[in-house]
Amino acid sequence: MLRAVEPTPEEPVTTPAEDARDALLAAITNQVAVAPNATTLLRLAEAYAWAVAPDQSHGGGSEK
Repeated sequence: MLRAVEPTPEEPVTTPAEDARDALLAAITNQVAVAPNATTLLRLAEAYAWAVAPDQSHGGGSEK
């Protein structure tokens, strides 16, 4: 049986979902200044929406 590891202030425990949200927010922030078009930001924003609310209906279904 695995023992639970207590988080320390230096090393907070995060979930994969939290890591994904953080990575997507960082990508959106970095792309704002250099994105070649709005579609790039739209796709990142849609990925973020799926990460934070996977059970909700999201747009982009007809995009190819």
